[in-house]
Amino acid sequence: MPDQLLDLISNKDIFLQLFNLICILIAVYAIAKIILGPKRKKSDQNHYALFGEYTKYIPNIMCYLRFPLGGWLFCVYYFSALHTLFFAVTFHFAFALICLFDFLDGKFARKWNAITEDGKSLDPAADKWATFCLAVTAFMFGELRWWVLFIVFAREIISMLQRMRLRRKGEDASAKWLGKLKTGVQFTALYIIIIRSGVLPDTVFYEMIAKILPDGFVLWGMILLCFATIISVFPYFKSFSYVNDYTRSQVKESPRAWYIVMIPNLFTVGNYLCGVTAVFFAMPEVEVAYRPFVCLFWILAAGFCDAFDGPLARKLNSHSDFGASLDSSTDLSTFGLATAVIIFLRFSELRGGLSYLGIVIALVYFVYVHLRLARFTVLLNQNTDKGEKHDFVGLPSPPGAIAVLIAFTFFNNIFVLSILIIMISLLMYSKLDFISHSNSINQPLYRFLLIPATFAGFFMLIGLIFQQPFVTAHFVRELLVYFRICSWLLAVSMFIYILDAFRRTYVKS
Repeated sequence: MPDQLLDLISNKDIFLQLFNLICILIAVYAIAKIILGPKRKKSDQNHYALFGEYTKYIPNIMCYLRFPLGGWLFCVYYFSALHTLFFAVTFHFAFALICLFDFLDGKFARKWNAITEDGKSLDPAADKWATFCLAVTAFMFGELRWWVLFIVFAREIISMLQRMRLRRKGEDASAKWLGKLKTGVQFTALYIIIIRSGVLPDTVFYEMIAKILPDGFVLWGMILLCFATIISVFPYFKSFSYVNDYTRSQVKESPRAWYIVMIPNLFTVGNYLCGVTAVFFAMPEVEVAYRPFVCLFWILAAGFCDAFDGPLARKLNSHSDFGASLDSSTDLSTFGLATAVIIFLRFSELRGGLSYLGIVIALVYFVYVHLRLARFTVLLNQNTDKGEKHDFVGLPSPPGAIAVLIAFTFFNNIFVLSILIIMISLLMYSKLDFISHSNSINQPLYRFLLIPATFAGFFMLIGLIFQQPFVTAHFVRELLVYFRICSWLLAVSMFIYILDAFRRTYVKS
């Protein structure tokens, strides 16, 4: 990697490539300024002087333009006659225009009162077409895996059918905010995979940067793309409305500046990225020692991020309905979907091939996480005092996911693991009274025993995970012993937490 960076810096064409990039950025900026136009002088002003009576058609025109631009992205790679410097520049320019028009069409429509029913359908259709062109190009000429392509196409087909169903019932079928985030993640990941292929000559300097990225990083990006794609389809189903609706959060919207409001949301995003990383290390093609412990570490890190985003929001008075909705979708992604994928991959690894039992157990676990989160949202909305932190009904999904990963560090028998995972799933949807982490600090059992033990196990894992590449063969056995000590600290804390829930539920004080 350092030698490749030095070659990149010493490349004589770097200045020409930077010049090409600057020209593209200037052109895109000028187009954006022209399209958006000046500030509206009156609140009821509907016509932009440059477009006059055609103002209301401009957002739809930007949607229509994304169709030929998407087709051009594929054509530049498919036809060898277009593999020249000039057409390579047009590829990057076309991609920049697609991103620009995707951002500007809605902004322009809201600014100039040009929102139409046709536009609500055209915008997601244009996004699907651009994604289709990028995905096929990345699969044919890049290193996109078949399962990523399948997930992308399946998501678009399911969302299209569900939109048709919602329209027939007269319900809202417009694009959801998770869909917008999904499009951004897809465009970025697919674009990087395409420019890594080396089919076109280098025309902007970050093509060379993309080529020296580790293969593992690209695989991680594809997993991130898959998770964003899968989670974005759930809001089109009523039972998953909690991952999309801007439910009334614990208190009213915060008046604080946007960068203060973003601080707890950064922890929520960290939760999501830790879940993706856990799945990355569970992949069979990723060579890693002590795989169950590494996956446990990243899910545990996600749990800590989840534990701190809410208290931070309350401490900074930076609540937002978007943050509350983002937190619900992230919990479903990390502690539901990611953990279910790890269950399947671990079962398949233990079996030495595809495990159908692993598929069933993973689905059972995911369904119970979904039911637990849906019930949690309903109970949260029923609370009269939303500023007060209430205890949990049923095992929370973060401890549930951690419990599953702890089981993988102790057992290698898939039937024993199946029984344990089903029991954990049932605990999540039980009526047991589990104390919340905010209230647990006031209890001596948690303050002086369970919380210190959990932190000790986590920080020991941090040290062990990041020093294991430097451990010599003489200390491999000792390192495994230290890993097991961490698991025992976490397992005992989890067992006492569950026992305490039974005591709180059935033993009268």
